[in-house]
Amino acid sequence: MANKKKNTDKTAKKAVKAAEEAAKKNPKVFIAIVVVLLIIIIVAGLLWYFLVYKKKKDVPTTPLGVGNLAEISSADLSIHFLELGVHNAGDCVLIKVGNTEVLIDAGAKSTSAPTQAMLDYVASYCTDGVLEYVVATHAHEDHIAGLVGQESGDSRTGFLYQYKIGTIIQFAMHNTTSKIYNNYDAAVKYCETKGTKVYTALECVKGENGAKATYYLDEVQSISLNILYQKYYETKDSGGENNYSVCTLLTQKIGTVSNNYLFTGDLEKKGEESLVESNPDLPHCVLFKGGHHGSSTSSNDVLLNKITPENIAICTCAGTYEYADKPDSDHPDRYLNTFPTQEAIDRMSKHTKNIYVTSLGILNEDYSTKNFTSMNGNIVFYYGKSEEEAEKSLKLWCSNNTTILKETAWFKENRTWSGV
Repeated sequence: MANKKKNTDKTAKKAVKAAEEAAKKNPKVFIAIVVVLLIIIIVAGLLWYFLVYKKKKDVPTTPLGVGNLAEISSADLSIHFLELGVHNAGDCVLIKVGNTEVLIDAGAKSTSAPTQAMLDYVASYCTDGVLEYVVATHAHEDHIAGLVGQESGDSRTGFLYQYKIGTIIQFAMHNTTSKIYNNYDAAVKYCETKGTKVYTALECVKGENGAKATYYLDEVQSISLNILYQKYYETKDSGGENNYSVCTLLTQKIGTVSNNYLFTGDLEKKGEESLVESNPDLPHCVLFKGGHHGSSTSSNDVLLNKITPENIAICTCAGTYEYADKPDSDHPDRYLNTFPTQEAIDRMSKHTKNIYVTSLGILNEDYSTKNFTSMNGNIVFYYGKSEEEAEKSLKLWCSNNTTILKETAWFKENRTWSGV
């Protein structure tokens, strides 16, 4: 395609030169050449549109079916974005493949996590008491507090204490020495005494100390959890913990088709740039966990233009002030930078309207948030049989509703879609 464009440019230049010479000798010939030149430009534009631009836009899409709760337990693959049971934003993602479960993070606050809602939800799907894999993306409270939990007698309520853990894959770098980090580190060491294998993401991508970059989640090796390299696994970032986030790509093969699902923790722009640079073959994704709870610093064009996501799930409490700087002077009942931000939505909307959010904050009279209600609630993407039983179909089930973000009352009052 590049050669075709170069040849077209050369042809256009020759035509321009011929037009200049003709204009001096014969005006009629000049007009004819101008007409030919315009035709060449139009044809070149049409070729570029249909062979380059439109081809880029016509990425394959996976039909999204209407799910139901009864099907999820027996699905070949299900991906659960948990509503945490509190208004504080935080991540907790459960991936289930047969009898294999992967838990990516567990927030939200040290004083409450994991909530009973989180424990009950995971227990309803992980019925054998074993989490084969736990991924701790980075050392922030809203991602690891639920892994630690509350003191309860001689133990704690966190997932690392309540389940038998096969393998922990954790962040390779951190800047913090916070109490929650120290408690998390103690929980990991406790797991090691019980036989858990513990690796950093850097060890995984380098294949060191028994770690692997790819872990298959089923016997036929059709579904894999892949640890992706990005430079902040081994480069200090003075900006905080977010760019140390472990990035995972879940890949599912169905016949000749590969479906991809990307999880990037709270990775911000510099981290996303490194992820794309380090993984030039990063594929189109059926599903993307919206970066950093819908923050303006994450889900940047550099990443979204690469993965062209079809569906986006955001773990956050919409409209909350937790990460906001100050009230909006024009609208004192709203806070600036509340999640999901307008900037992130503007970038996401270029690729899909299928954006879903777990929770919605309820503001008190002083504009603080002390409560929440469900937006979509628990969000579950899973594969079930189609009516013909001949092929798999991606389905969506949510505990509250499956309304896309742009159609919610909160969005219509607080955000715009494509500038409207």
